[in-house]
Amino acid sequence: MSIPDQERHGVPEAMLPPPGREQDKSSRWFILLAGVILPAFTLAYEAYTQASAQSFFDPIPSLLHGLLIALVPLANAWVLVELARPRSRGSASLAWLHSVAMGIAAFYALLYLPLTPAAPFMVLFYGIGLLPLAPLLSLLAAWRGRVLLNRRLTDQGSARLPAAWRGWVLAMLALIVIDLPFTLTRIGVQMATSAQVESRQAGLRWLRAVGNENMLRQMCYSRTGLSADLIGLLLTLGDPVSPIEARKVYYQVTGQAFNDLPEPATRGLRDWQRGFDRDIGGRVVGSRLTGVRLAASRIDGSVDAKASLAYLEWTMVLQNDTARQQEGRAQIALPAGAVVSRLTLWIDGEEREAAFGTRAQTRQAYEKVVRRRQDPVLVTTAGQDRVMVQMFPIPPNAGEMKIRLGITVPLRISDGKLARLQLPAFRERNFDIGPKLFHSVWLEADSPLSGAEPLRPERVSDAGYALRGEIDNEKLGGRTTWIDVPRNPLLRTVWSDDTGAGPGRVIVQRYQEQLVQPPQRLALVVDASSSLAPAAREIVAALARLPGALELGFFPATDIASTTSGAMTAEQAAKALQGLEFAGGQNNPEALARAWDWAAAGSPAAILWLHGPQPMLLGSVEPLLQYAERRPGRVHLYSLEVIPGPNKVLEALDLLPAVLPTNRSDGLQADLERLFTTWAPGTTATLVHREQLASAAIIHDPATKTSGHLARLWAADQIRRFLEQGEPGRQAATDLALRYHLVTPVSGAVVLETSQQYDEAGLRPVEKGSVPTIPEPEEWMLIATVLVLLACLLLRRRQAWPTRPA
Repeated sequence: MSIPDQERHGVPEAMLPPPGREQDKSSRWFILLAGVILPAFTLAYEAYTQASAQSFFDPIPSLLHGLLIALVPLANAWVLVELARPRSRGSASLAWLHSVAMGIAAFYALLYLPLTPAAPFMVLFYGIGLLPLAPLLSLLAAWRGRVLLNRRLTDQGSARLPAAWRGWVLAMLALIVIDLPFTLTRIGVQMATSAQVESRQAGLRWLRAVGNENMLRQMCYSRTGLSADLIGLLLTLGDPVSPIEARKVYYQVTGQAFNDLPEPATRGLRDWQRGFDRDIGGRVVGSRLTGVRLAASRIDGSVDAKASLAYLEWTMVLQNDTARQQEGRAQIALPAGAVVSRLTLWIDGEEREAAFGTRAQTRQAYEKVVRRRQDPVLVTTAGQDRVMVQMFPIPPNAGEMKIRLGITVPLRISDGKLARLQLPAFRERNFDIGPKLFHSVWLEADSPLSGAEPLRPERVSDAGYALRGEIDNEKLGGRTTWIDVPRNPLLRTVWSDDTGAGPGRVIVQRYQEQLVQPPQRLALVVDASSSLAPAAREIVAALARLPGALELGFFPATDIASTTSGAMTAEQAAKALQGLEFAGGQNNPEALARAWDWAAAGSPAAILWLHGPQPMLLGSVEPLLQYAERRPGRVHLYSLEVIPGPNKVLEALDLLPAVLPTNRSDGLQADLERLFTTWAPGTTATLVHREQLASAAIIHDPATKTSGHLARLWAADQIRRFLEQGEPGRQAATDLALRYHLVTPVSGAVVLETSQQYDEAGLRPVEKGSVPTIPEPEEWMLIATVLVLLACLLLRRRQAWPTRPA
């Protein structure tokens, strides 16, 4: 081959062997091995194992990428077929295909170039070094095949193959086009995480318009893989976006938590890769695990209409279908004012009760045992009326873990004759709940119960009533699943022994009709996230029922900080709300801080916060904490959850007594109108007052004696009052929480496996006989039967007694 020929093909002379039959034969073997078998094998291997995607970058993020890569072995195979023919034909279309394949191989060889020097060592020690070598070797094989084919065509007097650079350009254009959604998304994410406010806002608008949601969700996970698109790769190398930053951007773009859906599927994921948990033992729910699910769920409860309270036990079973131990994590929304008073874990079929300790003490004990891969479960608070539950380890290969959560619940008295109970529900979880799983509910009481479908009333005895049914998770989570409990409006006082304080002490609960003190100034904060867009019309309609005496301010929570024009009428607020643009996930803490500052100028004042999920904290809550500490009691924050979901803002305000979650029981408009009605002048409400007294200070009427859970609710009230005092009341609140075995902002509950673990943590589990329980359904019938038999026996004995002479 002449020097001009070498220059025309751009191949160094040292790379080309001297012409000859033996050299041609060895070149064909090289083309077969390096240009056909190796790229075909590595393509199949990567599609099955995702080795490069997990370690370096994903070379086949889409099916189109895989088809383009497949052109490389196909084009080299065509060259071998042509070289094997007695006379090569040099098809123009196939020649174009070959040059495009060369361009694709060159592109991936460039991407893997930083890894190429270490690839031979990776072949020896890790077995994956062929991945970065395959594009370069297949490119050299394609060049060698093109040289041999051109030589054959020249010897035959036929036209040579067209210049390869045109196919290279076509390949690059094709790769740029199919990579465009990924490139635009990465550019938008870089802008959205910029330090400049204008750049962040432009990036969010960009992503909301053209961003790839699936890629955004992939970036929320700690994958080491870089981008396969060249522009994205350069951006990633320069300033990579962390998964935490990506999760925040995902919420701002979509208005949803990244773990609302399972982790994006990884093609060819093998069992040992499935279900890898990056947040194990941490303090966040984290990513949704593939292969971990809720296998069973039941809520049993007893309702005490006299005391207007209920005790619920939520038993749940988690199943792990992966090949490794897993941790189940969930945030649960409790009914308003409820408190966790029992925690049970089944170990080898045996029930183990929890130990109650300080928040730090129980957390440290849990994390220490998790590192040892032994059986703990932990419950701590996660904001007002929310708890975080962590369970580890759920055994692999269809293994199960079973826990029970005991919850003491005060009923909400809607009027003098009716009280209402709402059920707990998941707000965030890292496990799946299938569409065929239902929460089995069974509630019992000594008075009739009624509730929305699918709950059905039943009679269990002459004096016993029940309400049961199966509720799907979406309906349970909507918080409009309620149970009505009739109560006697003439019953004004009930009492119970205070077992936590010991003999001689009782808890007295009084029902009192009092005038409601309405706020004089109301700051309305509306979350402008996309999830609230369908609710805007109901909010506008409800504003017409707002009392006219209220001084109103409107504070929309948006990306761009806005100021209020001061007091406005309800009509003006409704008009401003109608013009509000709902998009993505918005910054609520800043709007709440501005609203608090404005509301605090008048007293009494309130903030009504209408919001959706708050899975990420987009702003600081320190101004809110400062206002509450420096001006205690001046402002109350009413939090109304329009769309259920996790709430990092409320979690950060866990110790703030001014936060008052608002119950949901009907449609949003009806709930708002009911709240506004309570703020009308002259409105009265039935309030519950609990106090601890000496036993000798009350008349012990057996008819008014009620559940021992009354003491737990009194203790929960006292703990809140202590926490209102700040640091001086913290120790008293902790002591009370531990004495009554309650999960509060200063205490937690943990179940460990062995006595040694409890001793190391300085904890002691609750005695099994002292935990609150619910009688089994059959026991109500048994108790009634026993009472009837005892009454008959006493009556017969009395009739058999001899009559005394006069």
